[in-house]
Amino acid sequence: MRFSIWGQTNQSWADLLDIAQYADEGTWRAFYAADHFMSHADTAEERTDFHEATAIFAALAAATSRIRLAPLVLSMTFRHPAVLANWAATVDHVSQGRFTLGLGAGWQENEHQRYGLELGKPGARVDRFSEGLQVITGLLNEPATTVDGQYYRLAEGICEPKPLQRPLPILIGATQPRMLALTARYAQEWNQWSSPGTFREVSGRLDAAAEKIGRDPATIWRSTQARVIVTDGPQSEARAAETAAASPIPVLYGTAERIAEQMAPWTQEGVDEVILPDHLLGSGSARRDAYDALAQALRPLSNGTG
Repeated sequence: MRFSIWGQTNQSWADLLDIAQYADEGTWRAFYAADHFMSHADTAEERTDFHEATAIFAALAAATSRIRLAPLVLSMTFRHPAVLANWAATVDHVSQGRFTLGLGAGWQENEHQRYGLELGKPGARVDRFSEGLQVITGLLNEPATTVDGQYYRLAEGICEPKPLQRPLPILIGATQPRMLALTARYAQEWNQWSSPGTFREVSGRLDAAAEKIGRDPATIWRSTQARVIVTDGPQSEARAAETAAASPIPVLYGTAERIAEQMAPWTQEGVDEVILPDHLLGSGSARRDAYDALAQALRPLSNGTG
């Protein structure tokens, strides 16, 4: 497996740049960040700064030199797919071919409500996402693209220059049947939240979707993530246990060595990459120390760098 870092966008730009450049200087495969304008909690206490994702990745493309860069994931509801395609092609040039375009159908209701953006019901979101993928893949790969859809219409649309990578990798976050089918058709990479021991079931459904259209499932790179808390004694262990119990998404905690042991089952489930968010790892030197400890402990599970 490879290992990567996910930086939260609701921290200062200086801190976000620091952790991205830390990842770039080390052995981590990639740097990820989400695409949100506010917390889903939508309370006064949660209204912290949120930096805009496309600006972040344009800046990091120029501020790093080795790691891959990928949003996890850009909502198709926030930006027109033709604009996204042209932006992604440019970022791929700025990064010298290190960019992966992470895409999703959108889900966070409060952002759409406050900005007057249409989210729609799940079925309509997938319909729109499918059309958006047609637009993006056409523009990134064809001389000109025409789409006459329900949501998007292009008449001989162009995207020049094309990305350096051919194709530019597309990552889709998906767990449901229609989204898995779109992943099998359009994506080079796939992502889902999981816990060790739970990844295989949805990954198997992606295999079936790929085989249905005659695609080799092994050609799809597969990643997952869980929040992590590195503890250093009984008190921090107790606090971590409380945090994990209250979290709606997986949290692995303990010493770095114990976290590595918890991740080991993923090596048998077809996971290519594990992404470690920095949300619960503090900031500054404490965060770097936590990632250093994890990098050392995870080395026996790693099959490469970059």
